[in-house]
Amino acid sequence: MMIRRTLIPLDGSELAEQVIHHLLRFITPDQTELLLMTALSSTSRSLDEVEDTPGLPASKQTVVSKEDKARKQLYDITQKLNQIGFSVMDRLLSGMPAESILRLAEETFVDLIAMSTHGRTGLGRALLGSVADEVVCSARPPVFLAPAAIAVKSSSVPRTILLPLDGTPLAEAAIPIARQFAQNTGATISLIRVVRPNHPGYEQPDEQVSAGEQSVAHQAISYLERIQLQLQLANVFSRYQVASGDPIEAIIRTMHMEDSDLVVMSTHGRSGVERIIHGSVTRQIIGNTTCPLLLVRGVVPVEVYESSDDKVSAASFC
Repeated sequence: MMIRRTLIPLDGSELAEQVIHHLLRFITPDQTELLLMTALSSTSRSLDEVEDTPGLPASKQTVVSKEDKARKQLYDITQKLNQIGFSVMDRLLSGMPAESILRLAEETFVDLIAMSTHGRTGLGRALLGSVADEVVCSARPPVFLAPAAIAVKSSSVPRTILLPLDGTPLAEAAIPIARQFAQNTGATISLIRVVRPNHPGYEQPDEQVSAGEQSVAHQAISYLERIQLQLQLANVFSRYQVASGDPIEAIIRTMHMEDSDLVVMSTHGRSGVERIIHGSVTRQIIGNTTCPLLLVRGVVPVEVYESSDDKVSAASFC
């Protein structure tokens, strides 16, 4: 997977802008171009018509100020990014933020969306607020999230990318982008698979662990060794571990112990009750993360049978 174009939503705040500093540790100007955007309310689209109108109401004056501020932020950031070699485009749009982000991502065929969370306004009004939540659950491209409370590490070169896997194709959807980020930076991919214990005695010495539990652990090790070999063939260094217990706790514990620079993991495109359950998992990790989180939307291939020249063939759709 090649990240050729990245969409960065901004809302005029410094907090939203912080995601850029995190992102630049993982991408390079020769591979990736950047698309900056700000979404304003629909009333701001008539600014050019009312800007010079005598007796302009105070509410309109405020809207004019917001658009001017947004344009200046886009211009200033574009100039800074141009100076370090990035090709940058910018868009000032009308409409609701989440809808504007998703629509622009589709229209411009972006490969990644990078945004801040937990800001004071706009995109991060709450921890993984409504806008970020909708983007994560609905966007086709991966979403790079940088909680505003996380400071950019002083070391410009990332060392460790944590990649949780559970043995399913859904989780493996995160491998390609983790591999590219590791190739871009030289970082080590830390693979982790969490095995749920069948009973509290799981963490006893091996001779006291049941044969069934040992079998599960051995299967997990064999699986991670296979993924490690695939990464090695792509010239990416990796290590692995099999942990036991609650997956969220194990991921958070490993992230802290290894001082990870990025966590890459798959999410499920879901709705309703399943979305709420999954959202709680994502929130727990984001609420305890010490680094940015890259979420890749995993999809389940569905086999659909097509008729061609009187022959039936199977095609997979996501």
